[in-house]
Amino acid sequence: MINLYWKTHGQTRSLVEKPFASETELEKYILDNQEILGGDIFVIHRQIRTGSKQGIPDLLGVDQDSRVCIIEIKNEEAREDILPQALGYAVWAETNPDSIKAIWLESKHKPEGIEIDWDNIDIRIILVAPSFKPAVSRMAVKIGYTVDLIQIRRYCFEQDEFLMVDMIQPEISRVTTTKTAEEYSWDFYVSEHGKEATAQFRNMVEIIDKMSKEQGWNLPYNLNKYYAGFKLGNRVVFSVHWSGTYAWHLKFKLPEDIARNFKGQEWEFQRYDSSFDEALIRPLKPESPNISELMPLFIEAYHYVSGRR
Repeated sequence: MINLYWKTHGQTRSLVEKPFASETELEKYILDNQEILGGDIFVIHRQIRTGSKQGIPDLLGVDQDSRVCIIEIKNEEAREDILPQALGYAVWAETNPDSIKAIWLESKHKPEGIEIDWDNIDIRIILVAPSFKPAVSRMAVKIGYTVDLIQIRRYCFEQDEFLMVDMIQPEISRVTTTKTAEEYSWDFYVSEHGKEATAQFRNMVEIIDKMSKEQGWNLPYNLNKYYAGFKLGNRVVFSVHWSGTYAWHLKFKLPEDIARNFKGQEWEFQRYDSSFDEALIRPLKPESPNISELMPLFIEAYHYVSGRR
């Protein structure tokens, strides 16, 4: 049993768990607070509950790697049967790309800069529940898709709500011949973007990593298909993105007014993506980037995501 306490102003307060009343309530809560999924996912479709699932998952989304996200939600401990259910949705998405494309085109709010390869769509499965049976994480690596397991529990104190969001790492057995989700590396970037562009990209990532550590921020980064993201918990604070075969740019989680007021000599504000609350900043000298004039944006992004703003 998990007991949460909130210690503030010299007082220790016990937080009471406040479960969601139904899957519909949890689903709407996630829809209204999409950043709890990690900040790189944008929901484009919500399935209307009619008693028949009709082969469509609870939520459909896209992420910043242009993957179609199958989001399946349980409001109780998820058992092993959630995996074949999600797998069925993934197979449906892959074999019915025109249906996904129609949903995408009909969506009134779509994130900018996302280009999906409709002839070869990439699938990501996201499972959400208050908890998972241990076997779920062991079995998740066996189904051949990228699978995220997200535990969400809600607690309250008077009018305040607190969420416990835990990203469960799938367990990988020592000996397996089962195909797992693709892992991205510097060698992968070289194969896709060439040595010179990858060297520039890697240099920028290492500069930001060094700056982040000097600031005392705990922001580990990971390589994805199209970007390297620096994360606070499961939320991306800022990132280095590929904007073409050889070009790259930076993205910052920022309020729109701060993003649009940026004026730089070596960096140029290009646009603001309200879907992900991100500012896109382009280097004018990508071969020799200097981030000194970007420090206010790095600090503001860190405060914005950490809630210190």
